[in-house]
Amino acid sequence: MADVGEQYFAPPLMAHLEREAPLCNLRCETFARQDIEAALEEGRCDLALGFFPNLERPALHVQTVFMHTLVCLVRANHPVVKSSRVSMSQFLQMSHAVVLPMGRGGELFESMLKERGLQRRVQFTTVHFLTVPAIIAATDMIVTVPRSIADYYARVENLRIVEPPINIKPYALKQFWHPRFNTDPAIRWLRESVIRLFGTQSDAVRAAK
Repeated sequence: MADVGEQYFAPPLMAHLEREAPLCNLRCETFARQDIEAALEEGRCDLALGFFPNLERPALHVQTVFMHTLVCLVRANHPVVKSSRVSMSQFLQMSHAVVLPMGRGGELFESMLKERGLQRRVQFTTVHFLTVPAIIAATDMIVTVPRSIADYYARVENLRIVEPPINIKPYALKQFWHPRFNTDPAIRWLRESVIRLFGTQSDAVRAAK
């Protein structure tokens, strides 16, 4: 999982393990994108969970967990953004915080801006999500983040969720694993636990042809 995915998935998953499998240990790691498939095949990684379009390939099994999207965050008493959606003119005139990498989902948003020829002022760039809510709460800046992270940040800081000026098509968060370990009982139990905790889709697994 990427760090943004870990922040969302890990707390409920660890609470589930504590109740149902207290002797089970879970290790979350971030692999370079080009190394994930090999790590799954070699057993160095049991499960890849999140938005990994590069893993949509015949060598792996994949299962949709749920659909996700991106939203914007501003401070609750922002002097310009007062409605539930930021306008395009407001969006382009504001200073932005950008997390690189933004999880894989952020790449969709960056691509949409580029395709439309839209340019914004990026005042703060970081590779960490941890500092973002405090920065947005203390400034008039705006940030675009995954919805699950925005929901969490809005509970812990004086922030407000607003819809971006571009209609962003929802994308699927999925779990991936290698066919070599398809019948491994421990890994199968982990996959089923993920679906029970987070899944909104059918639990029918598509084994890539």
